Amino acid sequence: MAICIPSVEFAHSTSDAELQLLKMFDEQLGVDFTVLHSVAWISKPRGSTPRDGEADFLIVHPRFGVLIIEVKGGGISLDQNRQWISTDRHGKKYKIKNPFDQAKRGKYSILEKLKESPAWARLKIKRFNIGHAVFFPNIGNGHKFNAPESPRNIIGDRGNMDNLADWITQAFDYWNGDSNGILDKIGTGGVDVITSIFARVVTTKPLLSARIQDEEKQRIELTRRQMDILDMLRRQKRVIISGGAGTGKTLIAREKAIRLANEGMKTLLLCFNRGLADHLREQCDNVSNLDVATFHQVCNKWTRRAKKEKGQDYLIEAKRNHPRADLFNQLMPNALSNAVDVLGPTYDAIIVDEGQDFGDEYWMPIEMLLNNFDHGLLYVFLDENQDIYKRSASIPIKNESMILDRNCRNTREIHQAAYIHYRGASVERSKIDGMEVQILGASTIQKQASSIGALITRLITEEKVQPHNIAVLLCDGIDKASYEQAISAVPIPRTAKYQKLENYAEGIITVDTVARFKGLERDVIILWAFDSHSINRKTLYVGMSRAKSILYLCGSTTSCEAILKQSS
Repeated sequence: MAICIPSVEFAHSTSDAELQLLKMFDEQLGVDFTVLHSVAWISKPRGSTPRDGEADFLIVHPRFGVLIIEVKGGGISLDQNRQWISTDRHGKKYKIKNPFDQAKRGKYSILEKLKESPAWARLKIKRFNIGHAVFFPNIGNGHKFNAPESPRNIIGDRGNMDNLADWITQAFDYWNGDSNGILDKIGTGGVDVITSIFARVVTTKPLLSARIQDEEKQRIELTRRQMDILDMLRRQKRVIISGGAGTGKTLIAREKAIRLANEGMKTLLLCFNRGLADHLREQCDNVSNLDVATFHQVCNKWTRRAKKEKGQDYLIEAKRNHPRADLFNQLMPNALSNAVDVLGPTYDAIIVDEGQDFGDEYWMPIEMLLNNFDHGLLYVFLDENQDIYKRSASIPIKNESMILDRNCRNTREIHQAAYIHYRGASVERSKIDGMEVQILGASTIQKQASSIGALITRLITEEKVQPHNIAVLLCDGIDKASYEQAISAVPIPRTAKYQKLENYAEGIITVDTVARFKGLERDVIILWAFDSHSINRKTLYVGMSRAKSILYLCGSTTSCEAILKQSS
């Protein structure tokens, strides 16, 4: 059996002819064949704008090479005006594109895509066998389309359905022609690279070391819906992807950024929080063509560069021209726009994570950073329920959002508790059961700090939880100093220390605000500081949903129970 991606049972298409042919390929071709179905991509030839590409089938073999196949179902005819016509089973006729031209364009577009790939370049494959063919599974006289631009050897019809291996070999041999062995074999390495570029294959690694291995294995498996989102992004230049906490937005954003960079596109992975940027930068280490930064880090980098190269301090100018404007939300975006205007754009693609945190003034300079304003790739991931900064962002994408609808981070118990405070489209709970949300009830800050210290000591010494897998998150950012002082006075094991988010490392228990921790996660979250002020639901939702396996609420018993009650 051939290696089919996606496998026959998971393949979906509006074309019954394609699905029928995929099943026959699966049954008749040997294990050396890799069959990629419904392939789509965006390529960027040097000096040109991004171009869409697609193919019904991509057949790859380590010795034979690559074959692109266009499939046309129904009755097929060519009228006197050279217009191709498809007739369905009800006799209705449709004009269709020239399938041989489509297949040929797909072939050349795939060559362009391979040239963009650093991984392909490392294989040092020069000339190799790559061809195109057309298959008509519902007619028995495909030979009638034989012509100089469509030779019989690359036409398949119903008569070939029972022996597809011979037909595939015939097509490969036609394109191999009289090469006399001068063409390179792509080998298994070439097959692997082509599969990684064009197939619906998702690979990822855990975000943190996990205490519960079986839970973590479930978390790193993307849902079918998430795989579909990644596949659909191949066909989109600008799109918003939205979803609740734990639905994999950051994971998919990172995966998409890495894929684009590996395909040769200069890519920027952008977020708002520094802690998330640091975390993503560590995970994307050694990926060429990829920059990871917060929006304001980008502002600082470009304004410093403009000052050095052009002698213009655009931030000082912005402050002088707008003395009452906000530094982060108005002055720095203004300075970035001016800097990009004189220095010129840099990126082929920009991925924005936590897009709900980006203010209106951010989007113009972000678009200006794209090498091609109209055709550059822009993907924005967001969760409107996490807009705790209360910004109203006019995202420059008009298409309807793609929706992520399954929680693959939190356990069922944590999901149920956090999503009480969620407003939006339905999000399916994960399949990880987990333990109930725990309450640490105490009446004063000092007693609460003592309860947290005792809990952390037990987790580290008895339960063998690593300190860096624990975070204490403060809902109250106004009086955070009181809480930090209280917890610092409570002894914990010498192997652990309390530190802020930016000092995260082994042995460090993070103590910071919910707002600064947005976009991140830990195995164990202790949510604190929600007694003295009215805490809005978005802060509770964000804080609670940071927990992967275990969530503790620390405060007065009344406050903790109120948080866990179903809101009206």
